[in-house]
Amino acid sequence: MNEPLPAASGSATLPLFFKRLEALDSERHRRLRRRSREDYRFAAASNAIPIGFSELPKASQEYPIVFAGDGDSLHLAALVGLTASSNLFVGADGQWQGRYVPAYLRCHPFTLARGPGALDSASSYIVAIDSLSPELDESAGMPLFSERGERTAQLNQIVEFLQHYEAQVDLGRRFAQRVGELGLLVSVNAEARLRNGRQFALSGLRVVERGALRALPVEARMELYDKEWLEMIYHHFASLQSFSNLVDRLALREGTGAAA
Repeated sequence: MNEPLPAASGSATLPLFFKRLEALDSERHRRLRRRSREDYRFAAASNAIPIGFSELPKASQEYPIVFAGDGDSLHLAALVGLTASSNLFVGADGQWQGRYVPAYLRCHPFTLARGPGALDSASSYIVAIDSLSPELDESAGMPLFSERGERTAQLNQIVEFLQHYEAQVDLGRRFAQRVGELGLLVSVNAEARLRNGRQFALSGLRVVERGALRALPVEARMELYDKEWLEMIYHHFASLQSFSNLVDRLALREGTGAAA
């Protein structure tokens, strides 16, 4: 099975994992509450999760980190599966089976969205929700608004987390785009063969090529060092050792072992 790497983003109109996007409104959603998260089944059919720049050190200890997308959409993504529609970190009970939960999953079912014609600035974002999420209803959970329509402390914490995440995603995009501009990225394939004979492959994975990094002019290397981006590249290198973790998880799910 040869699978392309998804761009770790949603459809042309919806963010990843969202089914119906609505702007959060203090009138229309006055009585809306958020339930405690019970599982991560909403992420079970994706093998890549977008991550922010500051997540790279922790995420790299558990997931292969690759560069996904093209042009202005180039970004960092954590691989969580070896087939396009399977997340190896969501168990049969829906629980997340990794130590580190990517921030994008912790944001869901909330996101920051730009309104029509909005400028590219923090003030142009509005808080939006997946109105079909089972975590949101009017019967149970923590309220998002007070009786007077004011944001509750919980909603303020959610918005603060969304803003921090969005800032880190933006920084991650700038990091990824600069790495691409410097000609450091190459496309590679990841392959796995299980003892039952089944083979899996992911194509189009983009990673930093070590030789290209060594060949960079001193000025470019100093730029990466000064921005602390060189350190992040080495976290990226270390993360690629986690492909074996994905193979082991796939073998366990398939009820077999990885081929020697």
